Amino acid sequence: MLVKSIKLNNFRNYTNYQLEFDPHLNIIIGKNGVGKTNILEAIIVISNVKSFRTLNDVDLIKKQTEYSRIVLNTQSDEYKLVLNKNGKSLFINNNSIKKTSEFIGKVNAVIFKPGDLELFVTSPSDRRRIIDVELSKISDIYIDSLTKYKKLLADKNNLLKQTNKDEILLSLINNSMVEPIKNIIRIRQEFFEEINKNISNIYQLLSNTNSKIEIIYKKCSEVDKVEEEIERSKDKDNYYQYATFGPHHDDYYFKIDNFEINTYASQGQKRMVLIAFKFALVEYIKQITKKTPIILLDDILSELDKNNQLRLLNILPKDSQTIITNTDINNLNIVDKYKLIEIKEEQNA
Repeated sequence: MLVKSIKLNNFRNYTNYQLEFDPHLNIIIGKNGVGKTNILEAIIVISNVKSFRTLNDVDLIKKQTEYSRIVLNTQSDEYKLVLNKNGKSLFINNNSIKKTSEFIGKVNAVIFKPGDLELFVTSPSDRRRIIDVELSKISDIYIDSLTKYKKLLADKNNLLKQTNKDEILLSLINNSMVEPIKNIIRIRQEFFEEINKNISNIYQLLSNTNSKIEIIYKKCSEVDKVEEEIERSKDKDNYYQYATFGPHHDDYYFKIDNFEINTYASQGQKRMVLIAFKFALVEYIKQITKKTPIILLDDILSELDKNNQLRLLNILPKDSQTIITNTDINNLNIVDKYKLIEIKEEQNA
């Protein structure tokens, strides 16, 4: 799927702004602060139905305005998201979409950004959120199971805090949790297994080394042990008054040459591992959906030397649409044809 154009109304620093894109390579340049990243963020908001920069949708509405609107056109469809202080509304071809699951991932985009390095030091919940967003875009079973599980988890935690618990209701909740938990574990496991098939090869192409990269999935349980673990955790749940077992405790970490990455790798190596992870994610999405996601490179190339820039650009899927942001075209080592888009401060008024 390719983005033909995007129109922004009262989104971040843009009042009224529209861009058209080339189906292959696009480079957006402009000084820091003019809103280059905001354009990529708008594409991600359409893709994920949420921003990668804030959990509060109100932050996306331009100051002193009442609403924000993103309209994204592909070759065949129009996707629209409208935000106000009361929530968001979703539309496909002007038809209102009530369920997020029917909108998320219709336009699939993967963003590479400098802040990705936080993945190694952030909380397990933030790491899980990254995987949850990507899997929700490509698996109806996953988003349905995750939604059900989160609701059941909230109900269970509320019940566990009560002095006189309804044990029958608690048992019903535990039984209802089994299937979604199994689905979440199974799909996460399959995801990491598929990513691990490609990530080392991609890293080696990017870094020109023979290092091996592996992601270790720290799951709460084996799929066939879920019922047993729920039963085993009951006393602990009652003591702590919250659910001590479940995929909301899952985590994952990266290894390079069999060493945990935080104790071994340099910042440069970590950056290349994350880029390799994102490209492995692109391949996974393509494998599952049979479509190549839009690739967004937010000020990534400027952090790499000329050789690394070339290696990164060389592994871009040939059928991908890529949008790159940078402050200047002159410090980019790009040999392919591209559309140049320059953003100036006066365009944002």
